[in-house]
Amino acid sequence: MMTRILTTTALTLGLAGAAAAQTVAPSDDADMSVTGQAADAGREIVDTGQAAVGAVGEAAEETYGAASNAAARLDAALTEDAVIRSSDGEIVGTVSRTDMDGDRVLVDLDGEMENQIARDGVETIALQTRSMMVSDNTLMLDMTRAQLAAAIETGPTTTVAN
Repeated sequence: MMTRILTTTALTLGLAGAAAAQTVAPSDDADMSVTGQAADAGREIVDTGQAAVGAVGEAAEETYGAASNAAARLDAALTEDAVIRSSDGEIVGTVSRTDMDGDRVLVDLDGEMENQIARDGVETIALQTRSMMVSDNTLMLDMTRAQLAAAIETGPTTTVAN
């Protein structure tokens, strides 16, 4: 029973394929123009696909280039004594040391920032470089001064040797 079904299916597929081949095969001028139109449409589809792939590649290159440019600008701006501002434009401190391998920057807090923090004795903090950006040649954090103060107050403390 199983053999018959397979044979019947194979025979049906073979007949369908032969019928399709006869339908596609040009027999007169009208069929040639339809075949030619189908071929032209196929070429346009391929060309459109290639154009789309090219556009995606160009967009990826632009994005990668922009990210590389932003990283280079940040690396250049992270110099000793560079001023760091919060996202609301307030000065929070200056860079005292960078550890680019560890993605960290040690920041000496501004006097006003130290006074805003309820925790005593906090003068230097470590910030991750990915939380910073360069905007109009200014180092900026991705948080406001109040958000940074809250993070410092609730975060862990460690002693760092100079």
